[in-house]
Amino acid sequence: MRKHDLDTGSLLPAGHMVAEVNAAHLHVTTTRRLSIKFDDKNSVLDSYLLLPQPFRLPMRIDLTIRIDAPGFYLLVGNGHLNFGTPWSDNRRIDDIVEPQYKPRFFHHHIPLNEFVDISVVYDLHAMQIIVSGEERYYSTNERYMKSKRLEEMNATGFPVKITCDKGANMFVKAFSVTEYDGRVEIIRSNADLPKPIVSNVAVKPGEKATFENCLSSLPKEIYEEILRTDAFLRSLRPMKFKRLVEKHGNKITYLASEQGFSYTIYPSNDIMHHSLSWYIITGSKPEFWHRKADGMEATLSKLAETSPELAERLFHNLIECIACCECLVKTPYAFNGHKKMTCHGLMEFKMCRSDFEDVRAFIRAANDYHGQS
Repeated sequence: MRKHDLDTGSLLPAGHMVAEVNAAHLHVTTTRRLSIKFDDKNSVLDSYLLLPQPFRLPMRIDLTIRIDAPGFYLLVGNGHLNFGTPWSDNRRIDDIVEPQYKPRFFHHHIPLNEFVDISVVYDLHAMQIIVSGEERYYSTNERYMKSKRLEEMNATGFPVKITCDKGANMFVKAFSVTEYDGRVEIIRSNADLPKPIVSNVAVKPGEKATFENCLSSLPKEIYEEILRTDAFLRSLRPMKFKRLVEKHGNKITYLASEQGFSYTIYPSNDIMHHSLSWYIITGSKPEFWHRKADGMEATLSKLAETSPELAERLFHNLIECIACCECLVKTPYAFNGHKKMTCHGLMEFKMCRSDFEDVRAFIRAANDYHGQS
């Protein structure tokens, strides 16, 4: 048995990663949208921290991390595990030798803004995931265990990487990998494994999704920020927002149809994200898709007159197009000498008070823009 206690300062950054080491932990952020399709035909996840050496099976990975927004990704070989991503994420686990590129679930929930201990065992005959002492996953039938490629890949070792979504702050307190000469001693839980969360559990079966109930699992502070934003949007003029609640509680949309503008909240139990855009009108052939009036650049320029830092931050929040598919609605924007090709023209925000304040500031400026045009 060889245990490698890793110096967090030795992790090798690749792509759009910013890492800062202090006495207590490693602080990591990703400055560009990740490709999380995990499909070798379309996308490559190219922003991560790489451990300085590969590791051989059987092995156990132990780490202590904290994130303040979705989500955290552990990448081993050709596979991955996701933690703390929205419930709608259907690719939480994939094989380290031969990825399946299809939905696979486990109970991957972790609390935000709290350190959690994550342990993952990749034995030759069993795989196990433990989060803060709770067994979350166990299998003796993973593809890598039967793969003809395993022996060859294991001879050179599996690279291990970690990363987080754009906008999330990840803190790494401890990180170790243990390689074993024989089988890993796996201690099983006597309890049934917790079921994966695959829906908004705040909306009970048979219950109609409402504005109140599909948000009821969110932290109180965030729920109150949504109420404040809701009242603000519905009081605006000349932009007149109509609120729509999707029937399954998956999203809440505010439409200002006269201006072709939308703001959308995506509830995900106790985590969420939200976005805004001048939306694409698609009720015809693709060659006739269009926006009524795209005021993104004009709004950013107007904000820059009084708050250049806010305008720069909002421009950073635009979601980059990463060429994950043949997209007809990718949108170029320019601001302050910089250009960005965006995915659907979306500007995305985190679940925190400051981001809700930014949303209201942007929409207030957009409302003024439309009032003057």
